Amino acid sequence: MRKTTNLASCITRWSTFMQTSHCRSCTTSAPMKHQAVDCWNCKKKIMHLQNMICSDCGHLQDVNTSINYFDLLSFPMKFELEPQQLTKRFRQLQTLVHPDKFSNKSDREQSNSSDWSSLINKAYKTLATPVDRGQYLLHLKGEQMPQDNSSLNTEFLMNMMERNEEVEEAADNAVLEQLNNQIIIDLEKNANTLSEHFEAKEFENIKKILVEMKYLLSIQQSIKKKQQSLITTIS
Repeated sequence: MRKTTNLASCITRWSTFMQTSHCRSCTTSAPMKHQAVDCWNCKKKIMHLQNMICSDCGHLQDVNTSINYFDLLSFPMKFELEPQQLTKRFRQLQTLVHPDKFSNKSDREQSNSSDWSSLINKAYKTLATPVDRGQYLLHLKGEQMPQDNSSLNTEFLMNMMERNEEVEEAADNAVLEQLNNQIIIDLEKNANTLSEHFEAKEFENIKKILVEMKYLLSIQQSIKKKQQSLITTIS
């Protein structure tokens, strides 16, 4: 009876987590529209993708709100990417628009610098995290993540419940580290599987795996909280 009750409790709690931990980027960005824009300063056409700096007058432009994160960071719109190249591109763009470079410029360029820097940070964090990247890519393809756990079987949910109980009952950091290491392995396996499903456009399988990964991340958060509580208790 205890496991049945705990399972119901976990389903309710994790369903709440699922509804509140969606990819925020998915509500703010849209597929990029490949079109030239007019420079606000010299009125010349700007043709390059990011539309950041006018090649004629050199002024930093307003943020291109139609650009998606893959285009912004110059990556093909696919799940699999090279993390080191992503970080390299992120740093290049941040160097280009960093607010320190525009401290003596006009108020408009200073504001634009801050806006571009914020957008680049958000894009990088989204694409660097497999779950967020997967959800964002689904959004760009016109797909929506499920708002419940109906795609998961009872066996998986029972496994998640048992792992959560192990976290709650852990008495030392070594046990928690072991549990966390297994979650890291599972997340990596799921990420590798996602690449295959995205290539095959198997969206239902993609959604199922992303939901499973979010459950694993929920337990990982519980592990971090438990580790912190152990540190507090010792001190």
